[in-house]
Amino acid sequence: MKLLLYTLVMVGLTFSVEVCAFAQNVKPQPSDRDLSRKVSLRCSPRKLWLGDTLTLNMSVPHGRDLAILSPDDKFFWLKSWEPDNRQATAQWYAFEKIRQLKLATGEAKGIVNNAAEPIFTKTGWYSIRISYNLETDDGTPFNECKVYYTHRRRRTNERRT
Repeated sequence: MKLLLYTLVMVGLTFSVEVCAFAQNVKPQPSDRDLSRKVSLRCSPRKLWLGDTLTLNMSVPHGRDLAILSPDDKFFWLKSWEPDNRQATAQWYAFEKIRQLKLATGEAKGIVNNAAEPIFTKTGWYSIRISYNLETDDGTPFNECKVYYTHRRRRTNERRT
């Protein structure tokens, strides 16, 4: 009887641990309040050159996912859910309280297919997106701003906009 009871307890604990481990691999979903919150995202300057710094100003709190879509439709993750990386996940949670983020066009990298790649490599329009969930087409709202990037150094006679 003790052996049966012990076996049942161990099976129950094993199941419980597996459920907890599985739950930690499931991305937390936004609440209705999160989805209805008005979020602002402003990018400046609107026109960038190689070597310039893009500044993102965001209302707080805002979504935890941040990505940039390049002119050739390449999707670069800057902040995303990474359950297997505790530090990245902690940064993902903390990101919703960041008011400003600066990205140097000559240095900024994003994640594409699990590898870091330079973001600003082509001339054209870049879309910056922030949301509670950019990995779905379920209607989760996202905020977006766009900047035009020229992949060459600014000449001294070209003005900032």
